[in-house]
Amino acid sequence: MDIVGDNNKEVHYSNMKVKDLLKMEIDIDVYDNVCEELAIAFCGATRLTEEGEKHFADVLEYDVKILEDSFFGKIAIVDVDDKEGIWQEKLEGAKELFYSLAGYCPSTDYERWFVDV
Repeated sequence: MDIVGDNNKEVHYSNMKVKDLLKMEIDIDVYDNVCEELAIAFCGATRLTEEGEKHFADVLEYDVKILEDSFFGKIAIVDVDDKEGIWQEKLEGAKELFYSLAGYCPSTDYERWFVDV
């Protein structure tokens, strides 16, 4: 992961994937880069089960940027925009992962996909 600063006092963590974000000990709001339909808090490192890794395999490879400035604080932007025209499918996958992490899924799914740390 690279850290790149710019003149607007923002800090960009780049060359990062969703799987990298899930390993970070960080409390951060997560958004998508298209329509801000994904807007949820992520609260620290998470481990996925083998089944969770398979279920969310595509989502774990989505690009992520972390931005920080004095107005918004820290936010993570998940890149669901793509050239194949399937951004809506990508958005749904990202929403399923992050909303499930927040507990917005049946407990049976949560237990299959995530390891309590």
